[in-house]
Amino acid sequence: MFGRFLFIKYNVFLQKISTLFVKFIKKYKFVIGFSLIFGLFVYAYAPNFIVEIRNPLIEFSREMFYDAEFKPVSEYIIKFHFKTQDNLSLTADIYSISNPKANIILLHGIRSNKEHWHDMALWLNRNGYNAIALDMRAHGESQGTYCSFGYYEKQDVSNLIDALQAQGFKQNFGIWGHSLGGAVALQALAVDKRLKFGIIESSYADFKQITKDYSRYYLHFESDFLNNFLLERAAEKACFPINQVNPVDYCTKINQPVMIVHGTADQKINVKNARILYNEIAGKKKQLVLIEGARHTNIHQVGGQYYKNKVLSFLNKYKNLSYL
Repeated sequence: MFGRFLFIKYNVFLQKISTLFVKFIKKYKFVIGFSLIFGLFVYAYAPNFIVEIRNPLIEFSREMFYDAEFKPVSEYIIKFHFKTQDNLSLTADIYSISNPKANIILLHGIRSNKEHWHDMALWLNRNGYNAIALDMRAHGESQGTYCSFGYYEKQDVSNLIDALQAQGFKQNFGIWGHSLGGAVALQALAVDKRLKFGIIESSYADFKQITKDYSRYYLHFESDFLNNFLLERAAEKACFPINQVNPVDYCTKINQPVMIVHGTADQKINVKNARILYNEIAGKKKQLVLIEGARHTNIHQVGGQYYKNKVLSFLNKYKNLSYL
């Protein structure tokens, strides 16, 4: 008898809960629907913004708010194609001269392209250097879908050197990278000692930290939980381990001469990153050049002739190193 009483009470309780639940769903159906859609978006699509370079939404916004970066390419520039270890075809523009002092590989920033370096490549030619401006994987004319923030890109640089040496490029190789390109350049310098010197421009020290900084800069919002979740999902999509793409971790393996350059007014990647990288580089032949008032993308313009003189002095001093 008592058991039947409990059973009836239990059923009444369930009916009340069900009624309240149905009322709640009806009252907040739009909020619940939006939350479900937003959750699905965050899980399935939002990580693409980190690693998918040709993301349609980002490309659309860039076309609306930014000028195109492509510049006309001279007919004298050689279009060079080579294969990566995972069989992607990457493209580089070779600005070639007779009897160069050295070959300098140029790496652009994220969602940029090799044309970023057009003017500086011509300047390098005028001062006696070959310039090889690479479209990194998933950028510009190169194949690929995802950016791995150096995990695969550093090997791509080695593949490029292999291909160039097979074509008769015998002089020393150096590397000059901006932002993401600087992060890749540091990783490449650590693993491929055919690179005899490097210039690292406006780059970052720690991958996780820079994604937090970018969230704060662009979204005015920061959440460690959401940031870490998106990074894990993004790395899963692009198939690379997050803990192996921190440029600062490679600095202790770099003995080649390195110039670290940064603008003091860089709001995207704080100048403190330059000091961290400089302090961690193992080699003694290192320089820290701070361009007063320069932001993230105008360091060449603000630095002007002062910056070019610094670069040229560095290159002429270390172009013939062969002991590494």
